[in-house]
Amino acid sequence: MPVFVFHHARLVDSASSHRGRGAPGDCRDDGERRQVNNVAAPTQPFERSAKSFRRPIVGVVRLALTRRWLGILLMTTVFAVASVALGEWQFDRRDYAQQQIRLLNENYDRPPVQIDSVISSLDAEPDDSKWTSVELTGTYVSSDTTYVRNRVKQGTIGFEQLVPLRLTTGEIVVVDRGWVPADGKYEKPRVTPATPSGEVTVIAKIYPDEPVISGRSAPQGQIATVNADTFAELLDTPVYVGFYGQLVSENPSAPMGSLWSRPLLDEGPHLSYALQWYVFALMAYFGYGWALVTESRGDAPKPPKPQRQGAKGRARSDEDIEDAAVEALNR
Repeated sequence: MPVFVFHHARLVDSASSHRGRGAPGDCRDDGERRQVNNVAAPTQPFERSAKSFRRPIVGVVRLALTRRWLGILLMTTVFAVASVALGEWQFDRRDYAQQQIRLLNENYDRPPVQIDSVISSLDAEPDDSKWTSVELTGTYVSSDTTYVRNRVKQGTIGFEQLVPLRLTTGEIVVVDRGWVPADGKYEKPRVTPATPSGEVTVIAKIYPDEPVISGRSAPQGQIATVNADTFAELLDTPVYVGFYGQLVSENPSAPMGSLWSRPLLDEGPHLSYALQWYVFALMAYFGYGWALVTESRGDAPKPPKPQRQGAKGRARSDEDIEDAAVEALNR
């Protein structure tokens, strides 16, 4: 036993002395060997880290290039494009609302001007002239008075009275003389205000025509929408089209319908709706990436395993399993 311990100690001491001096034939001193070991050692963990980092990325890319995940990416892209389009549509609606607010603030309180200073021709569009007050002098053509049906004001159905005004220069401007209530059957106006006779000076605000609704008819003396082209087809006189005048005042005056007050405009929620659609587009791609990485890492929920079936091909119930266990114990 003492001999065994002695030789074991010599072997250990010999091994430790070789570790201190280096391998046989190595002429480098201890300082050089430590310097080399300190430089080479850190590269191995870095290489392992780089490989472990590249391995998941390769797995994700391979999974993304499968037919199933390419289809999911296509559906995600279609949804994102549709969301961006809806967001742009909301921005367009917001721009239109801002334009209307600008026109209202610029034109509504301006003093009246002559019509030829804001409308250059009979068929010119009143793009920037909406709510501009114009002064018109002429004579009402009362025989061609027309009523616009199904006009709602403060929750009540009625009509608007349209009367052509022949200017002293010969042209016709359609003037809306206000809202009047309907009769009990909503078939005709309850009252028909008479227009002033002779020459009259009218202050009216320019308002764009309403589009003609195809297939919508009205009885004689009535129309479905306010559109000056309707009068251009009836009257053998040049008519300003593209707009009509909402009556503000007339001199001499006569009974008239209920006139209009200054509208209250705001932008509405279009900005928030637009931003929400953009967020939906980003969330779609985020959800796609999260699901792709989850499945590539094996964290996705696995399909349930099929149940073991009995001898007759049906799924084994808990009772069958218990009966089988009892039979095995009784054997």
